[in-house]
Amino acid sequence: MEYDLCETGKGNPMFLKLLQNLQKAFSIVKTNLKIWDEAITSSRSHLDSVQNLSEQHHCCKHAEGLNDITKKFPDVKAKLLYKIDTEINSHMTHLYAAVDVCKVVCDKVIKQNERCQAVYKKVCNDLDLITQRSPTCPSAVEMFEWLHDSECLMMRDYQKKKHLLAMFSLTERDHESALYKQWCAGDRELHQTINEYLQYMEFFLEMKIIM
Repeated sequence: MEYDLCETGKGNPMFLKLLQNLQKAFSIVKTNLKIWDEAITSSRSHLDSVQNLSEQHHCCKHAEGLNDITKKFPDVKAKLLYKIDTEINSHMTHLYAAVDVCKVVCDKVIKQNERCQAVYKKVCNDLDLITQRSPTCPSAVEMFEWLHDSECLMMRDYQKKKHLLAMFSLTERDHESALYKQWCAGDRELHQTINEYLQYMEFFLEMKIIM
């Protein structure tokens, strides 16, 4: 199925190249959004474990009921705390790994956006061409803006998760609590927005663009 604006853009190879780049870019967005989602979904069990272990850490550290035990076994409290901290660090490693996946996805989307931007600059003066849309396909300018929005949403969520991990501290309860409360705070907006874009582009992503 050919893109129905190709006939209009046949005299402008750069416009057709822009369409091809946008098609490739959003195909990569679609594929990598699933990879992103899988990484964050799998991280939630580790986040729950960190939360539970953190509570154990605080209870162990401040529990007066251990006083009698620590008198007989002076190192028992330190051993318990060490064991809990080791388990927390293990789960934190999985959270960092999930954020690394998000970074890789962001880098791929940024790269595609830069490629589209380079071509877009060469055709953006032709407003009639880049704003033309069809019943089944958005305009080139709309898709370019959506790609930029997708990049911004992903980068914002990645930076937020990275910051939450960097600020996490068992001695700072506010920072600790922020990790649990805000880790998934932007996920719904990110997926809802990008999936809406992909729905609008469903036909476009399946079309054959002929130069």
